[in-house]
Amino acid sequence: FRFASCPPLHRGSFAQMPSSEADTKQTESQILQDENKPIVATVDEKQDDRPFHRKVLGAPTDFSNWLGELGETYDQQFLIMLGTAQWGVKGFMYAYVLTSMEWVYRGLGVPGPSIQIYKAVALLPWTMKPLFGVLSDCYPIMGYKKSPYIVLTSLVSLGALIYLFVVNTGITATTACLFFCILQVSIVDLLTEAKYAERMRANPARGPDLITFVWGGITVGALLATATIGWVLEAGGSRLPFLIAIPFCVAVLVPTAMNYLGERKVTAEELRADRAKVLEQRELLILVVIMAVATLILVGLGMAKQGVRLNAFVAVCLGCVVIMAFTLLTRPEIGKMNAFYVIQTAMALQIDGATFYFFTDNAEQYPEGPHFSRWFYTSGTGMVAGVFNLLGMFFYYRYGKTWRYHPLIFATNMIWCVLNVGGVLVYTRYNLVLGIPDHAFVLTSVVLHSIVGQWLWLPGVVLISQLCPKGIEATMYALLAGCHNLGNTLAAYLGALMLKEMGITPDGSPNESHKFDNLWMAAAIQAIAPILTLAILPWMIPNALQTDRLLPPDENVSAVDGSPWQLMFGARPRADEEYGTFSDSETRRRNPHNADSD
Repeated sequence: FRFASCPPLHRGSFAQMPSSEADTKQTESQILQDENKPIVATVDEKQDDRPFHRKVLGAPTDFSNWLGELGETYDQQFLIMLGTAQWGVKGFMYAYVLTSMEWVYRGLGVPGPSIQIYKAVALLPWTMKPLFGVLSDCYPIMGYKKSPYIVLTSLVSLGALIYLFVVNTGITATTACLFFCILQVSIVDLLTEAKYAERMRANPARGPDLITFVWGGITVGALLATATIGWVLEAGGSRLPFLIAIPFCVAVLVPTAMNYLGERKVTAEELRADRAKVLEQRELLILVVIMAVATLILVGLGMAKQGVRLNAFVAVCLGCVVIMAFTLLTRPEIGKMNAFYVIQTAMALQIDGATFYFFTDNAEQYPEGPHFSRWFYTSGTGMVAGVFNLLGMFFYYRYGKTWRYHPLIFATNMIWCVLNVGGVLVYTRYNLVLGIPDHAFVLTSVVLHSIVGQWLWLPGVVLISQLCPKGIEATMYALLAGCHNLGNTLAAYLGALMLKEMGITPDGSPNESHKFDNLWMAAAIQAIAPILTLAILPWMIPNALQTDRLLPPDENVSAVDGSPWQLMFGARPRADEEYGTFSDSETRRRNPHNADSD
C-alpha cells in the first residue's frame, strides 16, 4: 500500500522525470555516431588512486573543483538559476506542498474519497506541460519565451502560499491555491529543463555532469524536505509548511529577473519560423489541444464539487478520448504503448484518501487504529522510502536492465500484486494477531514497495524515451508523460468512486471505526486490478530488450508515420523495418536471419 503523503522520492512518477531526457540521449548518441567529427575528451578521466580516507577528506575540495569546472562550461549564473528552480522549487517546495495536502484537507473535514479528487485536481498542471511548452514557444511575452512565464506563475504561487498560510478556509479556494502552487513547479521545471537541454546540446561533453548537478540537487532538496516536514507539521500544524515554502517560491524570481537563464529576445522572423515548425506537426498539436481541454474539464468539474460519481464518469470518458486520439494519430508502436500504460496506471485504483485517515486517526477517532504520528507518517516512512528507492534503482541498473520488456513487466506486476495483498493484513488488523507491530509492518512494506516500484517504473521511462522520434523528443516525451499523469488522475477518481460505493468515507470524526470495515476489500481490489491488464501485454508492448532500437533509424522518422489516421486518408505508409516488432514470432517473420541473434 502506498503513502500518498510521502514526497516525490517515494512516488515514482513520470512527472518528476525531465521531459528533455530524450534530448540528452539524442545529444549523446550524436556524439558517438557522428563519423565526420573526432571525439575529443574534454573531461579529465584520470584514475583516482588515493586511499579511501583521503578521498573522503578531499571530497569538499573535489566537489568545489567540480562545481567550478561546471560553471566554466555552463556559466555560474546559469547554475544559480538551476539551483533555485530545480533544487529549491522542484526539490524542496514541491515536497512540502505535496506532503501537506492531505493534512490541509483533514483540517477542513474533507472525507477520504473527496481528498483524492481534490488532490488529483491540484496535481493536474503536470498533465498540462505539453500545452505550456507550445504556449511559451509560440507566444512569447515582450519577446521572451521563458522568463516572463516563470515570473508570472511564481507571483501567482506566492499569493497562493500566503493564502494557504494565513486564511486556508474553503475547499474550493484551497484546491485552487494548491493548483497554482503546482502550476509554478510544473512551468519552472519545464522551462528550465528546455534551457539546460539547449545548453547541453552546445556543450555535450559535460552533459552528464549537468544532469548530475540538477537531479542530485533535487534529491537533496526532497530528502531535506522529507526529514523536516514531520517536525513542522507536529509543531505548527498544516499551515506552517506553506510559510516555509515561501522563500523557495520567491528565490527563483531574483535570478530570473537578472536573466541568469541567459535568454535573448526573439525576433519576429524567429517567431514566425517557430510557429511554422509547430504547425507542421499537426497531429501532435491536436493531441496537445485534446490533453489541455481534458485537463481543464477535470479542473472545472473538480472545483465545482459535483460529486464523486460524476467526476469519475467524466474522467473515464475523457481518458477514453485521449487513448483513442493517441492510437489514431500516432504510429502503432507509440499508440499501443501509450494505451497500455494509461490503462494500467488507471487500473491501479488509489485508496490513499481512506488509508490516510486509517493510519493517522487518534484513539478517539479510531480506537483500534495504528495511531501514527505526523512525523512517522511523513518523515519516518518518507526517509526510508527515499533510501530504498535509490537501492531499487541500483538493483535495477545491476540486474534488471538486461531483461526483455515482457518478462520484466509481468514479473514486477505480479510481485507488486502480492505486496499489495499483504496490506489486507494491516487493514483487518490481523497483523496484530500474528504479533507484528504496525510500525514494523508498515516500514517493511515501504522498503519492499520502494524497491519493486523502481523496477516497475524505470522500464516505462526507458520505453518512452525509446519511442520519442528525433527532433521532437521534448514534445513527445511531455505528451506521453502527460498521459501517464492522466492515468494517475483516473486511478484517483475511480478509487474515490470505489471507496464511496463501499462506504469507506472517513473524515476524522470521533468513533468512525465502522467506516474502515470494508477497507480490506478495497485494498484487495486495488492489488488485483492492475494485473488484469497483463492479458493485453503481448499486443501492446514490444518483447524487445531494453537496449533495442524500437523505431526505424531513419533521421526523418516521424511520430505519426503509419498512423491509422494517415492510412485511412491515403497518407504515405510508414517505412517499417525490423524495429519495434511486438512479438518474437513477428521478429522472425520480418528478419529470420537475425531473430535469434540476442
